[in-house]
Amino acid sequence: MAEHEPSPEAVAELLAILQGIVVDERGRGHGLDAKTSTLAGFGGAILALTASLGPQILDRSLGAVLEPVARTLYVLTVAVLAAGAILAVAGVLRPQQRLGIATEELERFGEFPLIAASRMEIQGRMINTLIEALVHERRLNDRKARLTRYTGIALALGFAGVAAEALVLGLTTV
Repeated sequence: MAEHEPSPEAVAELLAILQGIVVDERGRGHGLDAKTSTLAGFGGAILALTASLGPQILDRSLGAVLEPVARTLYVLTVAVLAAGAILAVAGVLRPQQRLGIATEELERFGEFPLIAASRMEIQGRMINTLIEALVHERRLNDRKARLTRYTGIALALGFAGVAAEALVLGLTTV
């Protein structure tokens, strides 16, 4: 066999490797979705509690110094929690296009010339399809990971804001 001709064993091995990588990448995407769902749930619950209880707490007389601090903390906390929830839902959890084998390609599976192609040729075509799907999936998951990280940061800042609000309110009762 000449050096420039594909090896059937190499093509089969590359196809198997790519199939495993695609499965791993899709698993990574599902994991990011699950993690982001949890963050969005916690962030949404904290946002709902903070937004609904905040006005009642801010109606209290906190003094000339603590009142603007408490109001600022409240607005910042609600804003950062809302931003985190929006990132999670609109950026990660919204339905997103996946690439796989196109319907037109599937319809040709039972037709010539594909049914007359060699095993290696079919595997080669599938390798190209999987590479395209994997590149798309990896880009999508990298974006999801970045947005999930931002969502986590927003949730942490929201926790800090709620804690700071509680500290300010605690100072008024001393």
